[in-house]
Amino acid sequence: MADEPVGGAEGTEDEEFGSCCAELKEAMSGKEFDPLIAVGEDGILYMSVGLIDIEGEEPGMVDHPVFFCPFCGTELQARDELRQDGDVNT
Repeated sequence: MADEPVGGAEGTEDEEFGSCCAELKEAMSGKEFDPLIAVGEDGILYMSVGLIDIEGEEPGMVDHPVFFCPFCGTELQARDELRQDGDVNT
């Protein structure tokens, strides 16, 4: 079920993404395919939401930060925290 915790205490800052429920952990594992939900190099959790054509190259992925788990609704990262870093403008 989506509300079954995988491990760790909810709400702790050092909690890994994917520990709120088994579904998110599985979606991020990428065992059978490249995951559409992944942590970027900047430490922010992103979900791929589309493709963009780049002239002369393969299509690129369009990513958007994930603030709440799409499976159980747990808050994963705060929008205000991302804006402080200047990395995300949503």
